Amino acid sequence: MKYFALILLSIGFLAGCSSSTAPPSYEENKKMLIDALQTEDGKKAIRTLLDDPQFKELLVIDHEQVKKSVEETMLSKEAEEFWKEVYQDPKFSETMAKSMVKQQEELMKALMKDPTYLQDLESFFASAEMKKELGKVLQSSDMRKEMQKVVEEAIQNPLLQTKWQKLVEEAGSQKEGGGKSKEESGSSEEKKEEADK
Repeated sequence: MKYFALILLSIGFLAGCSSSTAPPSYEENKKMLIDALQTEDGKKAIRTLLDDPQFKELLVIDHEQVKKSVEETMLSKEAEEFWKEVYQDPKFSETMAKSMVKQQEELMKALMKDPTYLQDLESFFASAEMKKELGKVLQSSDMRKEMQKVVEEAIQNPLLQTKWQKLVEEAGSQKEGGGKSKEESGSSEEKKEEADK
């Protein structure tokens, strides 16, 4: 009986030891890894790994592969539908326009210095169709209202009012000067007629 109890005790002890050596579960591994990474030693190990040139090379993705993936994604029909829907949102359109203002300004400045672009622009506006369209636009009632509004704003502008006043005064003084010269010429002609008599 003693031997039997000793054997049972040994078996129980061995079973306890074998269960404690079982591999930890996924959750336990995850918890241990997160705990280890949050320690100073873990953070130091990550910094060392990121500074390693060989590891950096592994992080670099092939440029051609990225380019091809982007082209395939952006030029797909699904992407086209997606961008159409996105650009219908006024807030998104406004944000995109604001973010691209600087690039658009630089592009326009570069284009205005490009002689071939300017030549193309001139030929475009000089074409008969474009002249016809511009004529329609300029003669439209909406355009006339806008032009009238611009002229009214220009006249009411305080900076321009002094210029308008000077121009009116100059025009008035020239008119008066012209009138005097006529009177003087008329009186001189009368004097000549009297002298001839």
